[in-house]
Amino acid sequence: MIQNGYVDALRHLGWKVYVGDPKTKLGCAQLIEKHGIGLIMTHSRYGMRQLPIDTINANQVMVFVEALPFNTGELTIDGPYELAHEDEADVVRAIESVVVHTRLEPHLWGNYMSAWGEQGVDLSHIPAAGNLIRALPPTCTALTDVAMVANFAHRQGIMKQLIEPLFKRLDLLGHSYQAFGDDIWARAGLNYNGPLDDYSKLSHVYATARVCPNVHTEQQVGLQAYVNERSFMIPLCGGVQVSDNPLVTRYLGPHCRIAYNVTDFMSQVVELVGDRPERFEQIRAGVEHVAHQHTYFNRLVDLFGIVGWDDQATEVAEEGQRAAVRHCWEIDARLSAEERGIPYEQNAIGAA
Repeated sequence: MIQNGYVDALRHLGWKVYVGDPKTKLGCAQLIEKHGIGLIMTHSRYGMRQLPIDTINANQVMVFVEALPFNTGELTIDGPYELAHEDEADVVRAIESVVVHTRLEPHLWGNYMSAWGEQGVDLSHIPAAGNLIRALPPTCTALTDVAMVANFAHRQGIMKQLIEPLFKRLDLLGHSYQAFGDDIWARAGLNYNGPLDDYSKLSHVYATARVCPNVHTEQQVGLQAYVNERSFMIPLCGGVQVSDNPLVTRYLGPHCRIAYNVTDFMSQVVELVGDRPERFEQIRAGVEHVAHQHTYFNRLVDLFGIVGWDDQATEVAEEGQRAAVRHCWEIDARLSAEERGIPYEQNAIGAA
């Protein structure tokens, strides 16, 4: 999701972007020299393995690295494999032009990111964001009561404790829903639509549901570690969100409902299914807030500002604002049509 967000924003700006997974340092070096690469965006672990440092430095390539936790206690947020490799700081220090950034909130860096600092690597905080380029739905007509897009293989406790009782209650109350993700949904005895393989349909799913539940892992919530991309994508598409993570309010303020326990979560979801006169204005306000402040255009402005690419940062900021205005206008047009009873579409994604 995050890769798509940056790629789509850069391509919208007219950048030529190559998305690849070079298997050797030679293959990566050939890409740099053949295409005149000026920026590499990569990540911890396998994203770092095939960086040809000599070629990168010789061609003055800027490198942005999204870092994973790195500490002597091997503390992780989401499982035993979510740690940076031990030699990554050595790789970073060898690159002449590099920014290392993380979604992890700064209050956790002392415990979870300590080895980066101890090895002389500075960190920047760059949260996830909403993909403005793919956030425009064909309609904002409510076609289902509840929609959720999430995999639960790595968080089956949340499925058992929250999602399973929530959706069984929706069934009991006669509410319609669409659920997309892995087969944990089916193993929990819930009807679901399978994986959402076509990312372009995501905006349709969010915009045509009366409410979209959004959950994080237990550690993400308990540590207030970071917010997921859905936190931004749901409101950007014109969806209404209930989240289990209070940290979301730091970014969305009043534009998201926060639930503090299972009962509260279920009650708020059921409440939002009902007709509310303020619904459309709340959607408009959420769309505008995220479109102007929390898209991958905004995150690129932050990254370019860190490295002193002022002209590029200005270009991205200006085009990002133009794209945000267009997006808000388009969502408003769809909502206005809905208010007048003139829907754009009739079919829900995945409906029979």
